[in-house]
Amino acid sequence: MDSVLRRIAAEGSGMDALAARTEALWTDVARALVPIIGQRGMSALYERALHLAARQHLWLAQASGLDGEPAVFSSLARVASEHAVDDAIAAITTLFETFDRLLVTLIGASLTERLLQPIWDVPSAGTTRQDTAR
Repeated sequence: MDSVLRRIAAEGSGMDALAARTEALWTDVARALVPIIGQRGMSALYERALHLAARQHLWLAQASGLDGEPAVFSSLARVASEHAVDDAIAAITTLFETFDRLLVTLIGASLTERLLQPIWDVPSAGTTRQDTAR
């Protein structure tokens, strides 16, 4: 995750692109998990990960939603965009890692990997060159 976010930053896309990519990744995570653990389960897991990750990155606590409401990833993107790129990347990476560890304890490593690996393996946000050689 860290490498994906750092690649976006290296491309000069800025904090807005990092925030948008973060929100999109969390939306993809929710899309993969809600059918299995439900919206309430997803929200609870996300909020718990936020709480734990905020121990290292205090400002993450500002991204927490209201009790019982669905996870609002736009809050995380908004709060992250108010911080320096390196700080935002470190906090977002910590949050993703914390969430992943919590999910592993619930559904196991194999199922977690199967569900989330396609999301973690996202390409760069920049345009890709198409291979036209035949």
